[in-house]
Amino acid sequence: MHQNHTLTILKLVTAISISLSMLLSLAARAEEDVTETVAASVNVNYQEFKENFSVKRLFASRCSWCHQGYGLKEADGPRLSGTALTRDEVIHRISRGKSPMPGFRKQLKPWQIEALADYIKALPDVEL
Repeated sequence: MHQNHTLTILKLVTAISISLSMLLSLAARAEEDVTETVAASVNVNYQEFKENFSVKRLFASRCSWCHQGYGLKEADGPRLSGTALTRDEVIHRISRGKSPMPGFRKQLKPWQIEALADYIKALPDVEL
C-alpha cells in the first residue's frame, strides 16, 4: 500500500512538473509574440536612421538587465508595460535616469531614446 501511495505521489508531481513547464513555455511564447508585434510597429518609424534597426535588440542590450521580459516583467527594475508616465517623461527617464537606473543620454542617440520610449509606451498593460 505504501508503494502505491508513493507511486501516486510521484505521478502527481510529474504531472504538475510537466504542466508547469508547458505553462512557462506558453508564457515565454506569448511574451515573444507581444514584444515582436510592438517592436515591429516601432521599428518602422526609425528605419530611416539605421537600416535593420531593432528596438527590441536595443532594449535587450541596454534595458533588459533590470527590466526583464522585454519590459513585461518586474525584476531588479519595475515592469514597464502599462507605465503611467507620458512619452516625454519616459524619454526624460531614459535620458537622465532615476536612481539606481543610470541615464543613457551620453550612450544613446536621441532617436534611439525616442524609439525606446515609443516601444515602452506601446507595450500592453500586462505582466507575463
